[in-house]
Amino acid sequence: PSTPAPTTGVKKIISGGQVKADQFGLEIGQELGIETGGTAPPGWMTSEGSQKEKLEGFGLVEGDADPSIYPKRTEKNVVDSDGTVLFGDETSRGSALTKRMAEKHGKAFIANPTSDELSAWLSDNNIETLNIAGNRTLSKSVKGMKDVLREGLGYYEYDMTAQKKDVQKTGETDQVQTPDT
Repeated sequence: PSTPAPTTGVKKIISGGQVKADQFGLEIGQELGIETGGTAPPGWMTSEGSQKEKLEGFGLVEGDADPSIYPKRTEKNVVDSDGTVLFGDETSRGSALTKRMAEKHGKAFIANPTSDELSAWLSDNNIETLNIAGNRTLSKSVKGMKDVLREGLGYYEYDMTAQKKDVQKTGETDQVQTPDT
């Protein structure tokens, strides 16, 4: 199915590539045909180890050496964006750092928005490059976060049946099986 045009001005989604919120944001970007990228920590480190191939597939580049691994890439992604949306525990060290960096650089910041709040914030702040940040121990449901992003970005008519299909590669053709077949 074709993806409808968004109702926001977001042209690119970036993140630091950590598991959970960061990668979910990149996945939604690719799913909706929005350019993705960002700066990963040195060594392409995530809480699940180095993920160079996966993060390069999202368009990320490796960040500068950083003895603490994450702060430099966090600041770079905040600076390279027009605004940051955070999903998860706002009191975690990483979330607090992200918020401090947004304040330091005069960048728009919102935490745990609803889809309507996200849409209004994106519009009010003229966000074209959106930084997605959050916790690797994200407690909000994955589906809930992804729906907030999809709808907040203006993809209300997105065909959710595409998400339910089980695609199996067999040789040179793809066989798509839905629960009804």
